[in-house]
Amino acid sequence: MPLSKHGYPRPLILKNGQEAWLRPLEPEQDEKFLFEFLEGLSEDDRWYLDFDASDRAAVRRDFLQFNPERYLPILASGEGGQVLALATLQRYQPGARGHIGRVRVVVAPGARSQRLGTYLLLDLIQLAVDLGLRVLVAQFVRGIDDQAIRAARRLDFFEQAVVPDYAKDKRGNSYDLVIMVKRIHRGYDDF
Repeated sequence: MPLSKHGYPRPLILKNGQEAWLRPLEPEQDEKFLFEFLEGLSEDDRWYLDFDASDRAAVRRDFLQFNPERYLPILASGEGGQVLALATLQRYQPGARGHIGRVRVVVAPGARSQRLGTYLLLDLIQLAVDLGLRVLVAQFVRGIDDQAIRAARRLDFFEQAVVPDYAKDKRGNSYDLVIMVKRIHRGYDDF
């Protein structure tokens, strides 16, 4: 499914009245803005990412040289092109997990609590429906991602598993990993 059929770029109005646009990441156009976004995250925010945001080669490989058959990065950008949030839908190869997608959303500190993460998660759900996926999986760190856990729960994600003491902060405190799942039903009716 070409992403152009998904209605991008898609405008949003955030709770504070700011306009944002959802659209697929465009590697040549967005490289500078992507690195600025990642550098703008706090050291604590970067600590809990599942990739090394300071490793430019890894970021280029994962986000700028991605395989669209397996990995779809979606940006929320502001008026000047700056990245306000990054969301990804990772698909597995055909086979036992071919019907499953993994979602991840990271929102810039200045754009949090504006429903931007919720909008991006809704967008990833719609992409998953369009791609024929049946299950979405998201992972959160309890005590760090509590607001995101509540938002996912409101979008019908449920706790599938909790892995105790999975993550540690810089001071050695342990946090549980919450694995949440959303089942996607075929044949949603329009009204």
